[in-house]
Amino acid sequence: MAAIMTVLVTIVMWMTALIGAIVILAAGIELISMLSGNPINIGGIKIDDHDISVHELSAGLLGAVVVVAAVVFVCLELRKILATLSAGDPFVPDNAGRLTRIAIAIAVTQLMRYAIALVIGLTAEGAKIQLSFDLIAWASVAALFILSQVFREGTRLRDEEKMTI
Repeated sequence: MAAIMTVLVTIVMWMTALIGAIVILAAGIELISMLSGNPINIGGIKIDDHDISVHELSAGLLGAVVVVAAVVFVCLELRKILATLSAGDPFVPDNAGRLTRIAIAIAVTQLMRYAIALVIGLTAEGAKIQLSFDLIAWASVAALFILSQVFREGTRLRDEEKMTI
């Protein structure tokens, strides 16, 4: 089962990285085009449609970078956890730290989402500040912090048991 989950996590990681790179590259090119005032010309195709403001595009680009980086980071940490599971010993001290880092990555992603929404709301013309609370994301953060403590305690108890005769 751990091998199947490792394959799935790897697929998610690479798909996110690939799609994220394409989106970030396209948004970056469009942002450069908007800032320079020159429309994009690729072969016979001319792109000169600016239905989005520079602020919104910049915020979207920053958001895409944060989300892609967070998903890839979480996938890498999950692969390390799954490797210990495949080895038959998931209760190693490093896994508690990995779960904590995953929780922090999700929390930072959510906080960046709030910061980006605030910046757009305060700087974009006619924009309103719209913040939404993602209960599932914050519940995941709490659950991961709890699980990291469970792993720490499980590791401690196992090590303690090894010392008893």
